[in-house]
Amino acid sequence: MRVRSIARVPTPSEIYSVYVRQRKDASAQIFSLDYGDRLRVFDAKGTLRSTMKWSSKVRCIAVADVEGEGDDALVGGVGKYVLVVDQKGKQLWKIVLESPVIACDARDVDGDDAAEVVVALQNKRVILWNNDQDALFTRTLDSRIIDVWLEDITNDTELEVVIAMRNGNITIVSSAGYLLEDISLGEEITTFAVLTFGERKLFVTGNLSNTLQFWDIEGDLVDSLEIDGRPRSMATGIPDDVSDIAYLVVSTDKKRISFWEVQRSGKASRTEQVVLQQIGSTKDTVYRRAIKCGNCGAPASPESPKCESCGAQLEVMEEYVIEEYIQESIESITSKHPRIKLKDLDRILRRTLPRPAAYNLRRSLQTMIQSGEMEGHIDGNVFVRTEKPKLSKSDKPTEKDVKETRRVLQDLLDNRESIDIDNIEKETGVDRKILRRTLLILLGDGVIQGTLTGHTFSLDDKQSAEEFILRFDSELRNWMR
Repeated sequence: MRVRSIARVPTPSEIYSVYVRQRKDASAQIFSLDYGDRLRVFDAKGTLRSTMKWSSKVRCIAVADVEGEGDDALVGGVGKYVLVVDQKGKQLWKIVLESPVIACDARDVDGDDAAEVVVALQNKRVILWNNDQDALFTRTLDSRIIDVWLEDITNDTELEVVIAMRNGNITIVSSAGYLLEDISLGEEITTFAVLTFGERKLFVTGNLSNTLQFWDIEGDLVDSLEIDGRPRSMATGIPDDVSDIAYLVVSTDKKRISFWEVQRSGKASRTEQVVLQQIGSTKDTVYRRAIKCGNCGAPASPESPKCESCGAQLEVMEEYVIEEYIQESIESITSKHPRIKLKDLDRILRRTLPRPAAYNLRRSLQTMIQSGEMEGHIDGNVFVRTEKPKLSKSDKPTEKDVKETRRVLQDLLDNRESIDIDNIEKETGVDRKILRRTLLILLGDGVIQGTLTGHTFSLDDKQSAEEFILRFDSELRNWMR
């Protein structure tokens, strides 16, 4: 690995937070906060481009398109608040928390062009929000947190949350908060960054010395770098998706900010590849394990292979793994909403999912288009579907089929709070695909409350059976011959 110094820029005040904003045109902006109450913007060569007054009460900074409309916003933690403001200073978010914010990041986690926001709190809690300010997960760690990053560790376009702790432990969780890996570096950390070179991921750490250290995904030290002071904050970026060069920006206690280019010396080793594969396999497993024990019915954590209540092995979903379910939901939703913003499609999609999930919406859409499962295209931040669902006349239900389906639903829900789609198909002759799509559309539109897992739909406690049957009957009629 080769590290080349690009610039060392003195600053009037000590910089305590830096952030690299990677733009779509492959250029980069480096944002810094200092104790002189200034927000400064540099280019990747270290040239100061702008400066503005900014309160040093803001403890961290991130820059991203949080609204999904093509405009960057500033994300910061101020005491016990998370604030998001647009470029004109207008407040977009203000979330009140129980503990001060110490670190933050913002990137598009799920491929809907609207960035998610993650924060780490002084009380060891990490929270990830989507653009609707809905918490996708919250997780409490067992050690003091130094930094939190959003990165594609598993190289599948679905970003993970990387949490660095003071004691030298690195915890990687999925974007739904499930534990994927714990890595121990064995040394105290005061500053942290992630370097990405395609498949290879490196961690950069600093402590109270004048040395930065580089670690691989196994937690092995691979290199070090002497700098001109104790590191206060770090940020990284890459010129483009295929580059073997990365930016490294470091501020020190000597009132100086340094800009480096880091060039990798090789690909991920065989053992590094094995670790990455194991993390990916763990992620796949936790998203397929049951969240309710099939033996005793108790709520279960997919992170554990066994139920904590009765010790039974947790079941794994086979027929409808999460990617297939997501694609089926997208197909159903876009049949009713053929032109829709990605962030709105994501909002509807999340209502249909039976559990928290990690996915990349843009990737799923592109896969469906390329495979011929659906005709359409992505126009900026909008998906446009150019054909209607293809159903043969024999697959479409008749008036008689719809009336029979209503009767069967009434009979089933008289004595229980769930229905089996296979049984409804057998009793009515209505194709199970149409039955599932009807449920997915209703869930996505938010007009019914419940959970669809495989071929079983369970009504929410607040959902009346009568209202559900009326809604189902009305939507099913849209599929009639």
